[in-house]
Amino acid sequence: MITGPIFWTRLRVSLRSFRARFRFIVSIAILASVGGCAAREFDQPIIEVIETDLRQPLSKRESIRIATINMWGVVALGFDWAEHIDERFAALRDRMRINADHIDVLLIQEAWKDSARRDLLTDPKVRAQFPYLVDAVEKPGGSGLAILSRHPINEARFLRFEDQGNCWRFWEGDCLGGKGVLATRIEFGDRLTWVSTTHLIACYTPELEPETACDQSDGNSGTRAAQVKELRSFLETLSEPALLPVLVGGDFNFTRTSRYYVAMSTSSHPQGAVWTEAHGNQIEPNRIDFIWARAGERTHWRAVIPTHPFLTEGVELPSGEIVPLSDHPALVAEFCPVRTPDEDPLGDCR
Repeated sequence: MITGPIFWTRLRVSLRSFRARFRFIVSIAILASVGGCAAREFDQPIIEVIETDLRQPLSKRESIRIATINMWGVVALGFDWAEHIDERFAALRDRMRINADHIDVLLIQEAWKDSARRDLLTDPKVRAQFPYLVDAVEKPGGSGLAILSRHPINEARFLRFEDQGNCWRFWEGDCLGGKGVLATRIEFGDRLTWVSTTHLIACYTPELEPETACDQSDGNSGTRAAQVKELRSFLETLSEPALLPVLVGGDFNFTRTSRYYVAMSTSSHPQGAVWTEAHGNQIEPNRIDFIWARAGERTHWRAVIPTHPFLTEGVELPSGEIVPLSDHPALVAEFCPVRTPDEDPLGDCR
């Protein structure tokens, strides 16, 4: 979520290096926002697999660790509109080569810079840790979504949100971001589960309003509400033929006090699907990234370790300055299989 003052500060910084070309860039952006948004086309994602001896977790645990990170890799017309993209993506690459946190599935958003994204996703040492990859690449541009997994992925689907926002507000960039849902069906031992990543439309508050103003109504509130509805419908329909459980994480651009949170967690009818957020007793009030779970017919994933920040160490730039890995804290949660949400974990799980 980028508030008004922060956005314009970043905009001014970005324009310093190419101020003379600003009018040209704005003109192109306007044309793209008018005609390019509706003309987008995309291929369904392809599952990439590398040959490796690593096919199972590092331990015999039955739990799974799902991580989500918004990498703030925003680009426009070939220019970086986020700070230090290459250095931050390189730092994530180096850390995931080791995978000290034993992440099973890594959900990525805002990986829009092609070169930085591919350097991360194709690195041999990263792929040795995560042999299975799905990258939702659209034409033109990209959704910014990718999933890396230690476990076999046997199916992948991508849904581009029908409502992408107001294309005339080109300075927001959401309409050209190709936002949607990337869903993968993953084999955790003998259990099949849909694991998905998503990124909802951002909120841009007036200068003196707090970010929580976005939780009830803003210029993009109608689009955000529509995307929540579309997200749920897509994942629930996708999983129902086999009644599989579903996990979805990402940048939802709302907090736990918002009406969108209620819309995500409340069933639309008495027998409908119920989504449970993997939160603990202490939740940062401004957190906008979540991991949600929905039960299947015979299996559910319960968060035995709720979402909490990881990869918190900063990134050292060549100048010696230390910057955060992203403008969003990366989150991780650990889940155990249960027959129903209220039962104890199965087997030798925590």
